[in-house]
Amino acid sequence: MQDGHPSAACVRFATGFQLDSAPAAAREQGRKLLLDWLGCAIRGSVMPQAACIKQYTELMGGHEQARVIGRARPDSAYHAALSNGYFGHILEMDDVDKESISHPGTVVIPAALAVGEWRGASGRELLAAVIAGYEVMLRVGAAITPAHYQVFHTTATTGVFGSAMAAGRLLKLDEEQMTWALGNAGTMSSGLWEFLQDGAMSKFLHAGHAAASGVMAACLAQTGFTGPSRILEGRQGFFAGFARQEPDLDLFTDFGARFRTASVSIKPYPCCRHTHSAIDCARAVRTRLDTGLEAIAGIHLDTYQAANQVACNENPGDARQAQFSLNYVIARALKTGRIALADFAPEVLSDPEVRGLMGLTTVTVDPSIDALTPKAWPARLTVRLRDGRELTEYVENPKGDPENALNWQAVKEKFEILVDGLLPAPACREIIAMCEDLEDLKACADLLGSVNRHGTFQPG
Repeated sequence: MQDGHPSAACVRFATGFQLDSAPAAAREQGRKLLLDWLGCAIRGSVMPQAACIKQYTELMGGHEQARVIGRARPDSAYHAALSNGYFGHILEMDDVDKESISHPGTVVIPAALAVGEWRGASGRELLAAVIAGYEVMLRVGAAITPAHYQVFHTTATTGVFGSAMAAGRLLKLDEEQMTWALGNAGTMSSGLWEFLQDGAMSKFLHAGHAAASGVMAACLAQTGFTGPSRILEGRQGFFAGFARQEPDLDLFTDFGARFRTASVSIKPYPCCRHTHSAIDCARAVRTRLDTGLEAIAGIHLDTYQAANQVACNENPGDARQAQFSLNYVIARALKTGRIALADFAPEVLSDPEVRGLMGLTTVTVDPSIDALTPKAWPARLTVRLRDGRELTEYVENPKGDPENALNWQAVKEKFEILVDGLLPAPACREIIAMCEDLEDLKACADLLGSVNRHGTFQPG
């Protein structure tokens, strides 16, 4: 770490990183994460919640620099990053990093795609920028987790650093300009969890704002707009204002030796990642249940503090709240053996059988489980039957974690499910092939070019 300063270490890595220096696993995961985000954002763009950002950007207008998913006319790179980042977070199916408790894809990738299209970047340049952004963002987040997460949404607060570094690379900023970009990204860091109390839509804005703010910071740096050189560790910097714990500065010493991109999880279920271990437990219990659901007398989940904090909605009134309800997803998984988009449709949320199971469900924080976080996000589910038997399942690494990873085939299938009805099969194959062979793609603009050329999009 240069002179013991995390800010300088981030800038030096993001500026000088060469794609060939990354291990094959990191490059392959980067390509998977791109395809995964594309599926989430394409489907997100037609969800009702997408309408607000569409109306806003149409009203504001902008130079035709980069594509917005599902929109005929390109918009400014800023608006493209804002909109596409927002779209990618709507479904709650975008990637997640355990140690930083953040969603890097829907911040870093939209910023990189927007600037990459605008500046005529290749697929190889896009991948290098995405990995550089992930590596910076994930270290900043991991350094202040878990205390920061109790109040701040890490995706938003640390995402600005990743998006600025990705955008800055594609603008070919030098080290001084990248320092300014990092500094001004940090000064725009924001994102509070208070929206959870109302089931509000702020979380989508968190992702879009972080992506767009990184683009702004990088573009300003290119004009000569200066920024603080020690935004992370400075006396009045990010750690001082946001950390809420002693930051782990050792995390900034292994740039180039460890690639955190390779350890990012891909989500199989369209709900808060903190519920996924519980879902896997419920699905496993269901396979052992040799009676009807009416035989269940009680359901108890042992989990960790962050899961209880974020996904504690005991009586969700809409799909958004249900996505953050351990009680709901456990009951739904016990009944159906799955959790898919259809399980959050308005007509199924009031299913009396599911509601009955929810009423039998209790959730507590187990100190031994909590001690394993954030390196693991475990859960233990115990289902007590009326005949006195107990069925217990424990999951330490839910499906999609690097220890329980989704292979290429699973990621492709997830993409195909998400874009079903929006993209024809030949277009799906074309986009999948571009992601698989990203390093040979001459123009990264071809990705969203193919999406918009072939897609059938309805207003959000």
